[in-house]
Amino acid sequence: MAFGWHIACAQTPGSKDLLKKLQKIKDADSSRVYADQLLKLAHEHNDKAFEAQVLNYRAFKVYTNGDELQALELARKAHTLTTPADSFTYVKSATMTAYMLSRRGNDIEALKTAFDILKKADAHGWKSLSADCRLCIADLYRTIDKPQQALPYAEQAARDVLSVRDTGMYIFALSTLSNLYSNRGMDTPVNLNKAIGYMEVILNKPYADKLSIFERARYLSNLGRLYEILNKLEKAEKVLLEAIDICRKGKYPAIEKHALNELTTVKIDQGKYREAIKYAHEALAVQADAQSSRINQRNIYRQLRRAYAGLKNYEMAFEYAEKATALNDSILAQDKAREAAELSEKYKLDKRLVETQARTKIARQQRNFSIAIAVIIVVGLFALYRWITYRKKKEADMLVREHKQLERLDSMKTKFFANISHELRTPLTLIMGPLDQVINNDQLNSEEKKKHLKTVWRNSKKLLAMVNELLDLGKIEAGKMPVKNSSVNLASFIMTLYQAYASAAEYKNVRYSIISNIPDDLTALIDKDKLEKIINNLLGNAVKFTPAQGAVYVNASAENGVLNISVANSGTGIHPDDLQHIFERYYQGNREGAIAEGGTGIGLALAKEFTELLQGSIEIENDYSRGTVFKINIPYTVGSEEAMAEEKASGIVEEIQLIPVPNGKEGEIMIVEDHPEMAAYISSVLNGYYKIIRTANGIEALQKLQEMEKLPELIVSDVMMPEMDGFTLLKHLKQHEKYYRIPVVMLTALADANNKLLALSTGVDDYITKPFLGEELLARVNNLIKNAAQRFQSEAEFTAIEPVEEIQQSPADLLWLNEVEKFVRNNIGKTDLNLSMLSYDMAISERQLNRRIKSITGLTPNKYIRTIRLQIAREAIESGKYRTVAEIAYTAGFETPAYFSKLFKEHYSRDVNSLL
Repeated sequence: MAFGWHIACAQTPGSKDLLKKLQKIKDADSSRVYADQLLKLAHEHNDKAFEAQVLNYRAFKVYTNGDELQALELARKAHTLTTPADSFTYVKSATMTAYMLSRRGNDIEALKTAFDILKKADAHGWKSLSADCRLCIADLYRTIDKPQQALPYAEQAARDVLSVRDTGMYIFALSTLSNLYSNRGMDTPVNLNKAIGYMEVILNKPYADKLSIFERARYLSNLGRLYEILNKLEKAEKVLLEAIDICRKGKYPAIEKHALNELTTVKIDQGKYREAIKYAHEALAVQADAQSSRINQRNIYRQLRRAYAGLKNYEMAFEYAEKATALNDSILAQDKAREAAELSEKYKLDKRLVETQARTKIARQQRNFSIAIAVIIVVGLFALYRWITYRKKKEADMLVREHKQLERLDSMKTKFFANISHELRTPLTLIMGPLDQVINNDQLNSEEKKKHLKTVWRNSKKLLAMVNELLDLGKIEAGKMPVKNSSVNLASFIMTLYQAYASAAEYKNVRYSIISNIPDDLTALIDKDKLEKIINNLLGNAVKFTPAQGAVYVNASAENGVLNISVANSGTGIHPDDLQHIFERYYQGNREGAIAEGGTGIGLALAKEFTELLQGSIEIENDYSRGTVFKINIPYTVGSEEAMAEEKASGIVEEIQLIPVPNGKEGEIMIVEDHPEMAAYISSVLNGYYKIIRTANGIEALQKLQEMEKLPELIVSDVMMPEMDGFTLLKHLKQHEKYYRIPVVMLTALADANNKLLALSTGVDDYITKPFLGEELLARVNNLIKNAAQRFQSEAEFTAIEPVEEIQQSPADLLWLNEVEKFVRNNIGKTDLNLSMLSYDMAISERQLNRRIKSITGLTPNKYIRTIRLQIAREAIESGKYRTVAEIAYTAGFETPAYFSKLFKEHYSRDVNSLL
């Protein structure tokens, strides 16, 4: 149950402060005495609204103290006195009544009460309170073992409270969903894990700080029950003991009784029957039978029967079995009596309706209706029908629009998380990789170490900037983002920000210029930090989205106390479909065929909100297929001309110089990477062993391949790049008659299964997720080049021994190889998996199988099977399900952990123990 507290207007003077004081009183007796005084005061002023509020709070208080019967009486009385004018008390007193009726076993009456108040809340448009009613109904259906009927109400309530941003109700919605997914009939392993996940979210930050002590005790008790169901008995015992401790300190007997019952179940599951009996008797003693839930009382009797049976004390087991049966029969008998009474009332109502209809018919026969009145009635009914039809159509259209909006928001969220992953993994790689080189490569001189550490420093600042952007959005949303003005020399400050992107523009071969009409001595009082973030966002986007040979023009002026800045760039501009959403949070163009550019989708939203926070405005002029102009106008106050130290521009991207290739290196590797520092880092890893060729995107790579007399031995490519991304480049390579043999390694931050599957189905040879270490990249590259050399050698040997038609690595070969891998994975637990078993399943001779696998992969079948086993081992490590080398080795089908560790180190150049 969710019980927030709200104080509506009442006639009694100081009623708000009086109720707040009542809430702060923790002692049950003191709270009762003070509440009685408030009720007396309400009577003196004839203030029924205030009286209802006090009674509603008292109902909740006595419920937490374990007296459910009195809570029911107080809630009913509160609802009788209140009116819809006090919407909160009106709804909460009704839902409290429904809950208490259910606790007493009156489920049908409870549901009727809840549905009645839901209709009234919907009719008045009380969205948050309607969600509270739906959660009450869901909980009541769960109580009578109808979770499927409960689920739609809980899900609708969760959506509603999210839309109105009601954190307390959202916590309650998560709790209800957790209870439903763990209910009998829905408690599959997947649903139970969902239930635990919801409850753990509630009990951890940020939501844990929003919970009252009572709510924390109740949620801990529920979490203990879930852990017990999944046989996580140690976790269950820990959280249940914590819940019991909280209940005893706060005097919450109803929750304590529930937690003690669950702890009894845990002890029975552990075989500790005497401890179970002890906790069960404590549960019976903690709350009087008349005040407690009869269903909970019955469950405790059943657990005592199990515990005594475990001790082979069948006499006591039989005694408590009889008590449980008697109480259960009483509950069922009460239900039957209530249903019979309802049927009787329904019959009486129907009889009265028939009698009324008969009297109405006689009365109508006695009256002589004129034709005109009949026509008026028909016209009125037709108008009413049209009005109802129109209203239903309007509601249906609104639901469709809301559904589309939810789908769009869900799509934006998914794309945001994918891209923020990419944006974070790139600087993480450029932090971990260079540090790995500094720590493990003893051959680096001081200058090289300094260069690596500068890369680490720059990318650490980038990570911090990304995190700050996300935090800034949260502060703006919470209304906690202050404006901090300081003295700024505008001309110098804007020129510094402009110069920070000069190197990036030069690297991309983009014309980059500025015209500034700001006086050199102009000092303005303005929020420097927010202005910097606005301008950096506009300049960064302009340079990023301008193609080579394009141009970026910046104009700045300060007139009449307003700073005017425009940033124009040539290029494709913004698609008209995206223009109206360009300042929305997390939005990114989602048009078919759009190039993957990365980004988080929050930069422009943050720039707009900062501009408006500074009392300014931001505009956009867009010429699709030609370019875009962003304009900002921000007011400022002229400040003093006291001496200020000009700030140095930070984060300037240094021009990356290619590392010279020493004499004697054999073999070339092409790196396709648009990020200059990432490309430089990959070059530093491979440069000592291979000649390096660098390109910035897929189009440039294909052009370079056409110019080369000798093809590279391997291509290392990023996925997300402008002009042509990595997937498109890979497709072109695998369809080309010359380039399809070149091994390709994909480096990406998109670690989800769909992107990996796309790369594998297109024919990638290896797939490495950022962040990665240099040793791992070098080991994978060496293995691929070695395999390719073996493949060419094997094809030459086969041709020399027995002239055969050349076997090429076509898409059909990759599909066939996929079937081979599927068979190996399905039989991975068999350490005796051999060539005969594989050839039999693939319907091909061993000789043909050996030749075909070797021609496609460069590996013998046994080595290929071993490679698959190693890949499965890597997947098992990354899943986090295993904790020892032995578990990983046996899962992947290796006979001994030592042999597996040796092969893993050779293949990945990583010690398997370092990954666990």
